Amino acid sequence: MTGATVHRHRTAMVRHTLSQPMSLAVRHRMVRPGVTVFDYGCGQGDDLRALGAAGVEAVGWDPHFAPEAPRHDAEIVNLGFVLNVIEDPVERVGALKGAWALATRVLVVSVMIVGAVPVDGLRRFGDGYLTARGTFQKYFQQAELKAMLYQVTGVEPVALAPGIFALFRSPEDEQDFLLERRRGRRASTWTYRADRPARTAAERPQLADRIAKAIGAIASFALERGRLPHPDEVPSDVHDLLAVERVSFTRAIEASHDAGIDAKLYARAASERREDLLVHQALNILNRSHTAARPSPAMVRDIRQHFGSQQQFGEQALEYLHALADPQRTVTAMQRASDAGLGTIDEDGRLVIDSERVAQLEGVLRCYVGCALYLSGDIEQEHIVRLDPLRRRTTLFPLTGRRQPFPKTLTSITIDLKRQDVIVRNDPRILVRKADVFGMGRRSRQRSAEVEHRAATGIGEAKVLAKT
Repeated sequence: MTGATVHRHRTAMVRHTLSQPMSLAVRHRMVRPGVTVFDYGCGQGDDLRALGAAGVEAVGWDPHFAPEAPRHDAEIVNLGFVLNVIEDPVERVGALKGAWALATRVLVVSVMIVGAVPVDGLRRFGDGYLTARGTFQKYFQQAELKAMLYQVTGVEPVALAPGIFALFRSPEDEQDFLLERRRGRRASTWTYRADRPARTAAERPQLADRIAKAIGAIASFALERGRLPHPDEVPSDVHDLLAVERVSFTRAIEASHDAGIDAKLYARAASERREDLLVHQALNILNRSHTAARPSPAMVRDIRQHFGSQQQFGEQALEYLHALADPQRTVTAMQRASDAGLGTIDEDGRLVIDSERVAQLEGVLRCYVGCALYLSGDIEQEHIVRLDPLRRRTTLFPLTGRRQPFPKTLTSITIDLKRQDVIVRNDPRILVRKADVFGMGRRSRQRSAEVEHRAATGIGEAKVLAKT
C-alpha cells in the first residue's frame, strides 16, 4: 500500500443534523439527557453540537480536528464511520479496541457497506479503494463487520441498521434494548390520561391534587407495562414529593387506581406486554442470544406478573417458534393482516406492508420480521417491508416521494434467513399499489389513479412493486 497519500480528514462531512448512528442511538433512547457520550473520531463536531443543544453531555476527540482533546470514559461511545477510512487493518483494529475501552455501557460502530455507493472508476487500494479526493474507503459486508466486532471485543454485536452495530457491556442493558425495540411504537401511545373520572368526597381529591405528579408517573408506568411499578421503578423526584406530602408509596398506588388508571387500558397494556415478551423471548431462543439468561430486574418483574414463572414463560415462547416452522400458519397470518387492511398480498403471495404498521401484526409475523432485523438492523428512511416466509426472506424498500401517487424506491435490502446474509442492491421500482399498502379508503383518489395507471401500462392487479 505504498505510492499514495491518504487524506483521512477529508472524509469528515459538515452536517446540520445528527449522523445516522447518533440519530439511531437517540431514537432508541440509548442517548438522552443524563447520559454521557464520547465521539471517537468526531470530525468537525457536528454531532457534539447537536447533542449539546439538546441537553446531552457530549464530548469527542479527532486525530485531525481535535487531537489535543482528552479521551475518557463515557456511557455511550460513538465510533462513527471511522473504521472504513483507515487503510491499515492493524490500525483499524487498534481504533476499535480504543473506542471499546472507553465505553462503560454501549459502543456504537458504523461503517460504509458494500452496495451503498457505486465503486466504478475507483482505484483498488489494499482491501478498499482510493477516491479522487485522495481518501480511503473500505466497504464492509454486514457479516464481515459483525465478525470483526465479535473477534475484537468478545461481545455479540446487535445490528441497529445495515452497517451499524451496538455492543453492550451489560447483558441486562442489551435485553432491555432488544425488548423495547421489538415492541415497536405501540407502547409509546399508552400515556397517562389527564381527564379524570368524577370523585366523591370520600376519595379525598385533595390528596390526588397534592401528589398529581406521582399519580401521573405511576399511571403512565402501569399503562405501558401492564403492571404496577416497584418503588425503585419510579423517578427519585416522585419519592421526594411523597416524602414532603407524608404519603406512603402504597397509598400513592391506591390513589393512582382511583384517579388515573383506566381498567380497560390497563388490561390491554397487560395483554400487549405479554405478547411483547413472548416475541422477544422467541427471538432470543432463535438467535441464540448470549444475554437471554440475564434479564433486567424490571423484565423479571414483568415475567412474574404476566406468566407466573420463567419456565412457563419459556414454554409459551417456544410456541411462537413452532408457528414460524409452519408455513401454512404464517401464510394464514399474512392473509389475515391483508384482510384487516394492514398491507397487501402481491402476485407471489408475499405480504407488503408499511414499516410503521409492522408493530400491529400478529406475534408470529412480528417474530419473523424480528429475525430479519436481528441481521440487518433498522433503517431510518421511510420504507415498506415485504415478507416472504416460504423463501425465508424479508426485503426492505426505502421510499422516495412517499406523498406522490406512485412512490419510488431505488434500493432494496434483502435479508436472507437461510444464508444469514444481508444483500443491498440497486433495485429501482415503483410502488403501484400504495392505497393497499398504506390502508387508504376504498373511494380515495389514489385508487382511481392506480386503476388508470394499470390500464395505461398493462400492469396486473396483483403487482405491488413494478420494476423501472
